Amino acid sequence: MAHTMVSVATGVLCPVIGKLSTLLQMKYNRLKGVDNEILSLKDELSSMNALLLKLEDIDDLDIQVKEWRDQIRELSYDIEDRVDYFMYQVDGDAHRRESIKGDKMAHQIIKLKARVDMASERRKRYNFDETLSSSIGVVPIDPRLPALYAEKENLVGIDTPRVELIRFLTEGEDKLLQKLQVVSIVGLGGLGKTTLARQVYEKIGGQFDCQAFVSVSQKPDIRKIFKNILINITELDYGAIDAWDEERLINKLREFLNDKRLNFNG
Repeated sequence: MAHTMVSVATGVLCPVIGKLSTLLQMKYNRLKGVDNEILSLKDELSSMNALLLKLEDIDDLDIQVKEWRDQIRELSYDIEDRVDYFMYQVDGDAHRRESIKGDKMAHQIIKLKARVDMASERRKRYNFDETLSSSIGVVPIDPRLPALYAEKENLVGIDTPRVELIRFLTEGEDKLLQKLQVVSIVGLGGLGKTTLARQVYEKIGGQFDCQAFVSVSQKPDIRKIFKNILINITELDYGAIDAWDEERLINKLREFLNDKRLNFNG
């Protein structure tokens, strides 16, 4: 069987679990001797799937957890191949149904279950659940945060690009009033992009009606970004807008920024 690489959590085990459920529901008397083994296999895979779902929330996985996850992925492919074969035999014509023996199916299911049990034992031995529980909910520190509070006297080589950027943003101001102006500061990490943006932001902020400096992560929460902008440019507090949906946040931003010049850094 050709397999498509899919999400570890939802794309690998869920189809297999679903097929095992279907196999249990098939009306074939020779399944009666193996239904307990199939049910046991299905339950163990469901337990593993619950753990795999948590992996999607963790960016930096322990090497042992990664190896275990990959092992489960490969194991799920083997199980799916075998279950597909069983379903093909059971759901076929009388000749195909007669060609499969209940004890042979039971033996193969037991072998698969033994492999799953070994993976489950490894999960318990290395306390994967405890490791993941301690990792979930830990918010990583934005690596750009120190740049926001860098001391001016410690900044080296930033004067020239700051002057050039300010000149670009402020020359011909009458014309710039009529259109949106976007400047991107690009480069490798650690070159001082955030520091430069912060310096320009502080230098020319007084020339605008309002301004906002908002940190945007690689996986941005759009609703949170809108709320942070509103808090920066208005007198609203977080509690007043915390429950607002994106549409209401956008409408409030449009209303407030009408006929205003905004200096926004993100």
